Amino acid sequence: MLALPTLAQVKLDRLDSRAMELHDAVASLARRASELSRARSTAPAMELAGMDRELARLQDKLPDLQEKHRNLANLGTNIKHWVSAATGTYEMAKLSRAMPADVKTTRTPAQAVSNVRAQIRVLAAERVRVLQSGLPPADLKEQASAFVAAQRERGRPKLAFGHGQVFQASFDAHVDGAWTPKLDISAALAWLDPIAFEKRLHETIDMLPQPTLAMSSLDRAAKLLALEAELLKYEREEEALIELSEEQGAAVHRRLDADPRAVLGIEPAGSKKSKPERIRAA
Repeated sequence: MLALPTLAQVKLDRLDSRAMELHDAVASLARRASELSRARSTAPAMELAGMDRELARLQDKLPDLQEKHRNLANLGTNIKHWVSAATGTYEMAKLSRAMPADVKTTRTPAQAVSNVRAQIRVLAAERVRVLQSGLPPADLKEQASAFVAAQRERGRPKLAFGHGQVFQASFDAHVDGAWTPKLDISAALAWLDPIAFEKRLHETIDMLPQPTLAMSSLDRAAKLLALEAELLKYEREEEALIELSEEQGAAVHRRLDADPRAVLGIEPAGSKKSKPERIRAA
C-alpha cells in the first residue's frame, strides 16, 4: 500500500470526515421527516399546513444531500483503491496557488470549474479515440512479414532417415496457447513457401477496412503520454478551483472519476520541473 505524504493523508481523512458528516446529516434529516410524518396524524388541523410545508422542504432537501454523500463516499473509496494498488514513492506536487484575477472577481469558481471540465471532457474523448486507433497498413504488413519469418523457423520439419529406414519429414509445430495440442498450419506454410505466404497476407491486409484513425505503436504511445499529462494538468486546476469554492462557502462536487493524484495533490517523488505548475482557469 502506498504511503501518502502527510498533507495528502490529511486531505483524504478530511474527505472521509466530510462523507461521515453527510451520512449523519442524511440520517438526521430522514429521521426528522419520519417523525414529522408520524406526528401529522395526531396534530391539530391548524398546524397541518405548516407541518406539510416543513415536510415538503425536508423531502426536497433529502435527495440532494443523499447524492452529495454518495458522491463523496464513492470518491473516497476510489481513491483508497488507487492508493492500495499504487507503487513507488509520492510527494506533494509543487503547484503555484496563484489564481487569475477574473476567477475571484468576474467569475465564480463553479463557472471556472465548468470550463475546466469541458476541457477535460474533450481530452478524455481524444484519449478514447487514440486508444481505439488502428495500425497503418504499412505497420501491419511489417508485422505480417515478421510473423512469416518467425513461423518459417518454427515450421522447419524434423527429418528421420537412415540405412534400412523409411525417410520421413514431420511437421510438428503446435499452436501456442491452444487448449489441446493443435498443429500450426501457418508454420508449415511459412516453411514451404514464405514468399507466397507473405504475399497473400499482405493482400489480405490491403482488403481490410481502413480505421478512422491509424497510428504507429510509437506515435500512439507518445500521444497517450501527452494526453495523460494534459489531463492531469487540467484536473489539478479543477481541484484547485474546487478548494477555492470550499473556502468561499459554495462547494463544488468533485467528479467520481477524478484523478486521485489531482485530488490529493501528489506527484511521483523526484519529478523534475523547471518551475511550479501554475493553476489557471480555462
